[in-house]
Amino acid sequence: MIVTDDAVEPVLGLSRTELTEAMGRRWFHRPGALPSAGACTWADLNRALQYGNLGPDQIRLVGGEVPVGDLFRVAVAGGGRAFHRIVPEAAHRALATGATLVIDQLDLIDPWADQIARALSGIFTARVQANLYASLRRAPGFGAHQDTHDVFVVQGSGKKHWTVGTGTGATDLTMCRGDVLYLPEGTRHDVATDAEGSLDITFAVPRPNLRELLAWALDGSRDARLLAPVDTGDTAARTAALTGQAEALTDAEVHSFVEERLHSGMAPSFVNLPYAGQGATEVPDAPVLFARRSFAAVLPDGADQHARVLECLSATEPMAVGELVSASGVDKALEVVCELAQRGLISLSER
Repeated sequence: MIVTDDAVEPVLGLSRTELTEAMGRRWFHRPGALPSAGACTWADLNRALQYGNLGPDQIRLVGGEVPVGDLFRVAVAGGGRAFHRIVPEAAHRALATGATLVIDQLDLIDPWADQIARALSGIFTARVQANLYASLRRAPGFGAHQDTHDVFVVQGSGKKHWTVGTGTGATDLTMCRGDVLYLPEGTRHDVATDAEGSLDITFAVPRPNLRELLAWALDGSRDARLLAPVDTGDTAARTAALTGQAEALTDAEVHSFVEERLHSGMAPSFVNLPYAGQGATEVPDAPVLFARRSFAAVLPDGADQHARVLECLSATEPMAVGELVSASGVDKALEVVCELAQRGLISLSER
């Protein structure tokens, strides 16, 4: 079962109602949706490059005159362990020659990006990935294209010019710091960097589609008709087998498919040392603890008590564990809290 924090709003300065009504239907631009002080800055990018332990599997260069391999040097630590370090001169030269630097999965190293990605994940019931794009001096975009997923764009430092749509229905707009843009899957767009450069973070929302659902169902099917050799002359048999598989899908199976996708892509992330290593009888002896939950959590069927505890918690406002135990109305509530902490589904911390 999926347990979401439905009380969370706004996300990216937008209400849950705005997000769900626009989802997959229409694009929108919200100038100044976020406080400019909270938008990504060049200092944030510099810090990520210096201390994020990023390698060629997470950083890309689009355009420019510097091969992405030149961005890194391999440093050797004690015991012969190798790791990557950014070469500053190469990064500077890459952007100066028109490259766009991309950090994939920024949510893995940046708490704010992770928080937003998980909030959107709870609303869209899909794995959400944050990417950062950095460019200087009117760097060219990627050309007019359309994405195979929904996209939220948050403008940080600088400005970026967008053309959304095609032909007479196209709209030109400029994203400034704190602006938010939403593009449903398939919305054609093109971008160009302003003279002062641009930093923006995109949140990609690959909502589960019917093709993926059918592939998932076929992969787990035990229908003997699907194991029969293909008879090019028997159209009716092929149609009956495939149609029968689609019609046999139950709502419960569809929910299982969505849960598996969400769970595999948005794993629990709360590390709760030392408390998760203690038993329920030891936790009360620690200093006053506060609990906070993730925006979306996947629990096994039958974990109703765990769901009730989660539903008492907020993803943004910590709650005293003692208060949580009383409010949940669950037998052995502290044991349930400890189990959730051990699984990384809630955060336990001193305030």
